Amino acid sequence: MRYWIFLIAVLLTGCEDGGVADASIWQICEKYPDICEATHSGALCSIDRSDVIRNLAKQKEQLSSITTYLALKSLDNYKGCLENAFISEAVRNKSDKQSQITTIQNIPQLQQSLVVSTRTLYRPEVNLWLWTKSQHQNNWDSMVNGFESAEQVHLDVYLALMTEAAERDLPKALEYARMALQQADVIKDIPAPVYEFYIGYYLQQNELEKAAIWQGLYSALDEEKANVNGRYFRLNQQMTPSQIQAAQDAVDQLLFDAKWLNKTMSSFPKDLK
Repeated sequence: MRYWIFLIAVLLTGCEDGGVADASIWQICEKYPDICEATHSGALCSIDRSDVIRNLAKQKEQLSSITTYLALKSLDNYKGCLENAFISEAVRNKSDKQSQITTIQNIPQLQQSLVVSTRTLYRPEVNLWLWTKSQHQNNWDSMVNGFESAEQVHLDVYLALMTEAAERDLPKALEYARMALQQADVIKDIPAPVYEFYIGYYLQQNELEKAAIWQGLYSALDEEKANVNGRYFRLNQQMTPSQIQAAQDAVDQLLFDAKWLNKTMSSFPKDLK
């Protein structure tokens, strides 16, 4: 009995100190009924709706460009799910159907209010989201300016900058790729675009063995994507059999450890970055 009393007290204290954004959905809805009332209450898209509720609560409690960006993206996913469900006519209940329509119509307005709430902040993430919607150069320029001034930057900003710079300024793209790598705590956190960038980068630098090692390590992260990328790689590589074997040996040695993807970034070969 004492244990349960202590546990409940700890949980309640945690909610008071850190807000309810990490609590259960019903607790969030109890504190922020406006958030839950603004979303569809039907059975479909429940996972996406939960993400929206939690991210909107976090945005309320910890206003920043990053929390707003995550809320904006979760609303995009939720809207897409509701639209797909509506088109498929999976919902037969008339009230649920109407709730879907209302939510789909309200999401753009909700997103606009989120954007407005960050207008006094450095907001590279929010401007990245705006740029993906509009492709307006002023949004891109604002993202770059905000990125240079913000204390914290979401990984997606580094990836966008890396991808854009790769077409015109390879050394700059490498700089952004390294920034993206610094965002990873463990090896499995390295995103697929970074693997693909380094493969292409080392191909262009004619460091074929390093490109091959990155390609081999990519397969441990996502074999399906790596196989697609591998077709491109095979068409462009000019390695000798000994170079191929050396690269394969290096990959095998690293991947021999079954815990490779869960190891910290300190285990990732420094000469490949």
